[in-house]
Amino acid sequence: MTVNATTPVFGLLYAVEFIDGTLDDGGTTIISCQNTNSGVANTLLTLAPTLSNADAWFYPRVLVHDQTGTALTGTSGGDRTMPIMNGVPRMVISAGGATKVGGVILHYFEEG
Repeated sequence: MTVNATTPVFGLLYAVEFIDGTLDDGGTTIISCQNTNSGVANTLLTLAPTLSNADAWFYPRVLVHDQTGTALTGTSGGDRTMPIMNGVPRMVISAGGATKVGGVILHYFEEG
């Protein structure tokens, strides 16, 4: 099952509220932004089948980089930031979503 939002967004993704509903267990869920300004899709969150089996909140973060482009990979979590949403949000469920009910709510800070 693939679901696209009706409008593009530009902002920082704070949290994803996953609603399992009646979705079959065992499917992988991918949240991304499509139709970005650059034309490159941006994956925001991938939920393994075991994480897609119940209602839950997720707080996706991405690595930050230094001035040379090297990823800062500390273990304290201070080297992470909210991913940029720039395009049309999309949810893809690999299996068990075609005739079922479930979804996501994206909580984000909109940029002007």
